[in-house]
Amino acid sequence: MEIKKICVLGAGLMGNGIAQVCAQAGYEVALRDIEQRFIDGGMNTIKKNLSRDAEKGKITKGEMEAILGRIKPTLDLKEAASDADVVVEVV
Repeated sequence: MEIKKICVLGAGLMGNGIAQVCAQAGYEVALRDIEQRFIDGGMNTIKKNLSRDAEKGKITKGEMEAILGRIKPTLDLKEAASDADVVVEVV
């Protein structure tokens, strides 16, 4: 079975890190949490980390945008997990 989409349940410290690493590895990622503020916080952390990597020359701005494009934040559990090949619970 080929893994294409990963669902990460929980956008906190570990969850956003797992989502970022998976997206950097080329996987589509659904990042789900129970409140928008948690999703926003997780996505802001990912953006900050990727921006720092771009400033250091580890990735290009284009790569940063592609990585962010592979992460789909959502509050909807069914949307996040229904077609996922792997589900990671980090709550």
